[in-house]
Amino acid sequence: MELTRLKSMAVFAAVVQQGSFNKAARLLGISRPAVSEQLKKLEQQLSVRLLHRNTRGFSLTQEGEKVLPLAALVLESIGSLDQVLIENEPRGTIRLTATFDFARNWLLPRLKAFNELYPMVQFDLVISDERLDLIGAGIDIALRAANIQEEGFVARPIFDDVLQLYAAPAYLNSLKREIGMGNLHELRWVLLEQLMPGNEVTLKSDQGRRRFVPDFFHRVNSPEILFQLILNGHGIGCLIEHIARDHLEKGDLVRVLPDWYGRNLSLYLLYPSRLNLPKRVRLLIDFLMET
Repeated sequence: MELTRLKSMAVFAAVVQQGSFNKAARLLGISRPAVSEQLKKLEQQLSVRLLHRNTRGFSLTQEGEKVLPLAALVLESIGSLDQVLIENEPRGTIRLTATFDFARNWLLPRLKAFNELYPMVQFDLVISDERLDLIGAGIDIALRAANIQEEGFVARPIFDDVLQLYAAPAYLNSLKREIGMGNLHELRWVLLEQLMPGNEVTLKSDQGRRRFVPDFFHRVNSPEILFQLILNGHGIGCLIEHIARDHLEKGDLVRVLPDWYGRNLSLYLLYPSRLNLPKRVRLLIDFLMET
């Protein structure tokens, strides 16, 4: 059997089904002359005329009517193969959870890039600053700013960062004296409840370690609201450099006492055991770990 004949048979079936050489060419993604050439080759290989052509179109010959059912099977098989390949493309929904700040600043740009590679994958985003029951909530992938142990889940570090002191220029300009470690506790503070239990601020540098409870503070349980309060001049607070970088460059935030740091913070990717993970989830895990 000449394999090239199969191509010519598919072209012949497309011409008949579409009722036009031009429409068949568009369907197959080839040129109009290429359609005519394939049909001519098939007729030469079979030594019969398959179509009667005239200025108004064409009609099937008796031989063409006999060949058409077989040619139609070839064309159908090619279409079925394309459909199988499409179905093997990663598709379906991935359910993710992250806090507002990590979702906005780290996750969302990466999901966009992933979707450009795999456009049939959908995301179900659960954005919350509260700790969720990952299994109960049906979570496929979670982003956590700590290595929180979850039964049945794997935790892998994505990046490490450190808390640093930031404030808005407007707040700093309202102060009557220069900031130093001696008067740091007298400033207005914005504290994140999860990172500062007992409202205690812990800072460290080459000079040692300092712990204190501010005289005045706002307390929140949302990293995103913490960020917004600091950005809007409500006081001084601790942010990770990864989150504050863009606003620092634009002048919306100022680094305070750059020699002093807060606690180290790591971002972890949590997901169920890789055993029997859907392909779309495995691909996203690998993509997030690589980027």
